[in-house]
Amino acid sequence: MKILIDARALQEHVDGISRYSLGVLKALMREKPGWDCSVLINRNAVTHLENLNMEYLLSDVRRFSRGENKHLNGFIDSIGADIYLNLSMAGPCPETPTVITVHDLIVLNQPGYFGNSLIRNILSRMIFRKKLKQSIRHADAVSVPSRVTLRILDETFPGSGDKSFVTGEGQHLFSSGNGTVPDSPREDFLLYVGNARAYKNLTRLVVAYSRLKAINPDFPKIIMVVRKDRAFRNFMRDVEDCSATDSITVLSHISDTELKEFYSKCIGLIMPSLQEGFGLPALEAMASGAPVVVSSGTALEELVGSAGILVDPESVTDIMHGMALLASQPELRKDLSEKAVVRAGEFSWCRTARILTDKLEEIVSNGMKRHLSQDN
Repeated sequence: MKILIDARALQEHVDGISRYSLGVLKALMREKPGWDCSVLINRNAVTHLENLNMEYLLSDVRRFSRGENKHLNGFIDSIGADIYLNLSMAGPCPETPTVITVHDLIVLNQPGYFGNSLIRNILSRMIFRKKLKQSIRHADAVSVPSRVTLRILDETFPGSGDKSFVTGEGQHLFSSGNGTVPDSPREDFLLYVGNARAYKNLTRLVVAYSRLKAINPDFPKIIMVVRKDRAFRNFMRDVEDCSATDSITVLSHISDTELKEFYSKCIGLIMPSLQEGFGLPALEAMASGAPVVVSSGTALEELVGSAGILVDPESVTDIMHGMALLASQPELRKDLSEKAVVRAGEFSWCRTARILTDKLEEIVSNGMKRHLSQDN
């Protein structure tokens, strides 16, 4: 089968959707080595494909840009692929059978995603909603990472759930499968990994941490690995203004080796997001054996199950309670660590790739059957 994969979301510095794109690309090659794969990719991300047996097609067309359809629809169809898999969300609408990937609806459902300007947020959400609605309507199928995301998608675009399917995600930092907790000493610090946008709920997290530190000066320090984006400056202002600023270490653009070390040494990951499409840092932390404190009622709860501490993300008091429980109960940490490793073993990029390839083959097969019936 000939497949064209749109991986323009893959960036030079791998995080977020880039991690998803790279994980899926590598797993697809392992699962379907006989497929003829071409990848649409940005010039600065080509180095990520050097060891993969696939043709890459350079594109300078930005995702979600005004002329995206005009510049790419015809080009995609000219490749002659049996199917087009877009690893991003809204995008081109070619005649080639299409599967898109909706990672989350945070851009539409959480205020402040596009910065502090109210007008910019309103206009940007209107434009993106229109493009996403068009892409969903056009697509033969829609891939989502969690059941929660599928539910939100169907609520936002009624009827879209009928063509959507859940793939889950995976992680590559730690091997999984034997359910054994890594035997390595942990140090007395908490960890946060992610960006600083409003849906990550970092203002409440910083307030909760500061209050705990004020109550108990010996409360563990926290390392926050935060991507520098448009929300980073406001986040740093919160950190610098809080009473516990000396106990908060903020890092950006660290290597996978450094990130892996933080996961392996922390006493736990704190991730009180208001909304997530999946929650890759929580999966990475669990795979390392690190207990997690995550938000109830979100995709994080779906991911973690009973292998973590659930908190109400809108309650500073509840976030405080979750962190305090984690820091003060070594036996609880040991129990959660064991459960976390087992739970993390249920997710992998190979599992995600198998679900994707099954759907892609189903769509192509159904298309061939329709074509044959029309000929007869």
